[in-house]
Amino acid sequence: MTYVPNAYFIYEEQSQELVERLEANKYGVRITSIYAQDFLDNILEIGNEVGHVVISLSSERISEFLALAHRYDFSIGIVPMASQKEEIKSLYTTLDVDENIEIALRDDAKGIDLVRVNDSLIYSQGIIGTVPLLDENRNKTRRSIVRTFLYSIKKFFSLELEKFDITTDNEQTITTAGSAIVILNHTKSSFLSRIFNFNQSIRDGKITIVIVSPSSIFEYIELITSIFSFSTERKTTPKAIGYAQSKSFTIKASKSVRVRFGPGESLPLPVTCTIVPDAIRLNASDKFWEFNEKQTNDKETIKTLNLPDKNEALTYMAHKIPLFKSASEERFKELFQILRLDAKVNSNYLVLMVLSTLLASFGLFANSTAVIIGAMLVAPLMTPIVAVAMGLLRAERKIINDSLFKIVIGILLAIMASSTLALLMPHSSITDEMMSRINPTLLDLGIAIFSGVAAAYSKSFKEITQNLAGVAIAVALVPPLSVAGIGLGYGEFSVFSGAFLLFFTNLVGIILAAVVTFQVLGFSNVVKSKKSVALVFALILAVSYPLYVSYDQIIQKYNISKMLKEQRFVVNNKYVIIDEANIVFHGDVKILNLSIAVRESLSREDLEELKKSIQLLFDTKLFIKTKVEYIL
Repeated sequence: MTYVPNAYFIYEEQSQELVERLEANKYGVRITSIYAQDFLDNILEIGNEVGHVVISLSSERISEFLALAHRYDFSIGIVPMASQKEEIKSLYTTLDVDENIEIALRDDAKGIDLVRVNDSLIYSQGIIGTVPLLDENRNKTRRSIVRTFLYSIKKFFSLELEKFDITTDNEQTITTAGSAIVILNHTKSSFLSRIFNFNQSIRDGKITIVIVSPSSIFEYIELITSIFSFSTERKTTPKAIGYAQSKSFTIKASKSVRVRFGPGESLPLPVTCTIVPDAIRLNASDKFWEFNEKQTNDKETIKTLNLPDKNEALTYMAHKIPLFKSASEERFKELFQILRLDAKVNSNYLVLMVLSTLLASFGLFANSTAVIIGAMLVAPLMTPIVAVAMGLLRAERKIINDSLFKIVIGILLAIMASSTLALLMPHSSITDEMMSRINPTLLDLGIAIFSGVAAAYSKSFKEITQNLAGVAIAVALVPPLSVAGIGLGYGEFSVFSGAFLLFFTNLVGIILAAVVTFQVLGFSNVVKSKKSVALVFALILAVSYPLYVSYDQIIQKYNISKMLKEQRFVVNNKYVIIDEANIVFHGDVKILNLSIAVRESLSREDLEELKKSIQLLFDTKLFIKTKVEYIL
């Protein structure tokens, strides 16, 4: 191996410690060490005398010295610092400083290509538009990592696609829409190289441009995830990416006005990007040259199948990208056809409503959870409710009217069937399964909302439509209707009103959640029937108050029970232990049911004393019922 006879070593403060090692090299190279800024100040005088330069500089300065190497025709070697991970990776070097010095002093420099953007050379990349979290140049100029992150997040949720007109060296035209174009001299210098292998050499005589065109925020998140994942190779092009390779590109943009290619450096659009073959002579590792062999293939590469076409580009302009990708026309039509059928009343629906209601009613009378679950599986009420949601989102009045009519018919059939059964069974009592459905709380509203999300999501994808059965079990639409009918049959208005409130809570919760879910899934950019959805939201607010009251009563019951169990009562020298305490609300009346344990029998006087002691703990009057157990 031969080495250059003379070389300048250009350093900064952070690499000053290398001066002594360079000057004491064992390869016979005479080193002239000079501070970076001093070299720049004297470049006009010494530039033509320089034959070889070794640099150990910050990332921002490397590009500047590569441009000088091209202008003054000197060869260059790079000794990256330990903190420069990207430079180490792109140069295929290691953290071994002595090894890097040896490579930098060799007399075997080879030419590498650079990209000229108008009249400026770029070594790594140039950016047109916005690529939040990937804009390396912007990140390097920000002092605070937190500020950089917050700035990126702000840009992240305001991403817009713009129209790009791109012409290649062979006069091929690409008209598309994207949030940004990244111009790459060599792909290893960019985060985007982590997505998949562009198969680009720094000596292939071509430029690579990458068009970033996410159709949704989540698609962009997927792109970011793929970049920062551990996998470094990918055979297929990500959905949000298109790219092209050519000797030159002319790029015009509808909104962006400059291309950024360095800290504080930019050029006005339109720009013409051309490759400069063998622009500089570089010392690099054997592995670097192995991965960057000289290539002479003039064939252009254009991969834009994932990008909007010329017609779509105009529709994307000046609109912020949605949270989720808009549903395809095919998927939209398929779902709409299904929902139109779901909104229609048919004989199967009528039969299943009666059967599921009767099955649920018998299960309620028998206090059988298994039978009630079976009724939920048979019940067909979920489908017209989901159809109403889509109708409200798209302002499809016919679907709304048909679905609401179908739901009302189902409600009437369920109440009639269950109340008739209650009249035929006058001696049956209200069971625990019935009682559990007459005091709905805010928890039930939460169940309804998430069930609505699950129902809309399941309906949107035919491969998981069968999951609607599970959703029906979770939200339980028919059993509350059955309880309401039974209450009506028995003349128990409190049972009817409580159970129907639960059903109505489920109904409006599912509708509102399904509307939002369909919008998020891209079936409409805006809610077209805003007044109707506002009415549904108002109904949810209306039912939220009694639900809150019920929930508050549950909290009160828990607190009262806990408080009483922690109390120790002594009545006329007799110890009384409270095992269980349950308070029941009947309007303004509070009934406290107690189970107490004692060792001695309690007289009437003792019980009156216990009542007074308990009453002192409450602000309102209580009716107390006591069950006494004796400890032997």
